[in-house]
Amino acid sequence: MRQLVWFKRDLRIDDHAPLYEAARQGAVLPVYIIEPDYWQQPDTSLRQWHFIKASLQRLDQELTKLGQPLIIEVGPASHVLLALCQKFQICQVHSHEETGNLWTYQRDLAVARALKRQSIPWRQYRQFAVLRGSVNRNHWQRETDTWLKEPLVPRPARLPLLHEPDPKPLPELTRSRDIGACIQRFDASLTTTYDSFFRNRHQHYLRSIGKPAASAEHSSRLSPFLAYGELSLRQLFQDTQLKLQHSAANRANLSAFLSRLRWHCHFIQKFETEPAIEFLPMHSGFIGFREDSFEPHRYSSWCTGHTGYPLIDACMRALLATGWLHFRGRAMLASFASYYLGLPWRPIALHLAKCFIDYEPGIHYPQIQMQCGVTGINVNRMYNPVKQSKERDPSGSYIRYWVPELATVPTSWIHTPWLMPCSVRQRFASLVSYNYPAPIVDPDAAIKSARQALLQWKEKLDPIDWQVRKQQVIEKHASRRRPHRHVTTKVSTRQIGLPGFEDL
Repeated sequence: MRQLVWFKRDLRIDDHAPLYEAARQGAVLPVYIIEPDYWQQPDTSLRQWHFIKASLQRLDQELTKLGQPLIIEVGPASHVLLALCQKFQICQVHSHEETGNLWTYQRDLAVARALKRQSIPWRQYRQFAVLRGSVNRNHWQRETDTWLKEPLVPRPARLPLLHEPDPKPLPELTRSRDIGACIQRFDASLTTTYDSFFRNRHQHYLRSIGKPAASAEHSSRLSPFLAYGELSLRQLFQDTQLKLQHSAANRANLSAFLSRLRWHCHFIQKFETEPAIEFLPMHSGFIGFREDSFEPHRYSSWCTGHTGYPLIDACMRALLATGWLHFRGRAMLASFASYYLGLPWRPIALHLAKCFIDYEPGIHYPQIQMQCGVTGINVNRMYNPVKQSKERDPSGSYIRYWVPELATVPTSWIHTPWLMPCSVRQRFASLVSYNYPAPIVDPDAAIKSARQALLQWKEKLDPIDWQVRKQQVIEKHASRRRPHRHVTTKVSTRQIGLPGFEDL
């Protein structure tokens, strides 16, 4: 019985349940589908495709060693899969579940309909500790830990050769508008990045993750490999636990890293439970908030790293150049755009999504909403850009590297170049006055305006109604430390369908 394995965001052969189960039932046709329409979506970019191309090449090498090279096709997934099923007389299609955006959800619905018409079963498997259907958040943490600790799925011993694809280069995709390729990248392979992190880089993980320069060295930098499934989250979780047991000296660092792997699934679960938050705020009382305050000039200045705030601009330029940014930098960019520039959350989300090589929709949209203050349950994180600059980059080395206009500005003024006395400014006139902009907004006035806007917006709703909506968000999405007895929501793990999009 011939089986088809549809690789999506799971570009590996280890701990890959669809591949293993398909191989147990017969010969396997491993397939990856390049979908041109997907690469025209507003949250995608060709820098992401360039990373995926390298992952596909590595996946093909691994599958070839097993006996069957990877088959790469181009076109709508429903058409491609049906054609392959008919050509190779496929009995069953296997894939991982995907918590993607609206486009991929609709794509999966089209695939399900097409396969059902031909009576071809489509079996989907969990890739993360994420449940589909109704979810009881009080029990979710326990079920998550159970899944993360389950034995890893072994790789198949071999794959009989079904089809030898014609050797041809992967296509060069195009977009009508794109943010551009990365000019500096972390080009190390998964093996090199993984080994170096656990060998020595993790030793300063905890004290470095919030510092712009140090985080690039001591963060794991494994997020792109997790985003496209070249690395199994469960394997990474279990390897970290094992190393934690044998590394008393670095217990705090590895424990901190382990906790963030749990948060990975926590945020994707939010998006799986309520996919509509790709478009709508979690707290429905924030629908329409800031939408009439969009200012193209402010947005453009923020997108390109020309706001006049050195650390904000350095973070944005680093992201544009490398496709990666430490977590605090991501949070600051979103917070600054939302609170200081008064921009609505969705344009912020779309620009950053295109910038991130490690863009994971299930994490991205809940995180952006949290940093932009529209969840209704999180503290408003109004990061002061000057205070953050002084605390996170006190010497200004990160700023000087990414904002070369300020390369020769004294450290005493590197965080606030607009405050330099005239006598000092004249020495750097050609660098500061002409090449680097003044702050796009006054910081004190901007944050005052942000607080007033929040207060006035909340006053539009009845306080009781506001709290009711807030409680709904808590019940649906908030993390739990221990079970609450009064909640009895039944947990469902049905595999097909992402509930919530139907209501848009």
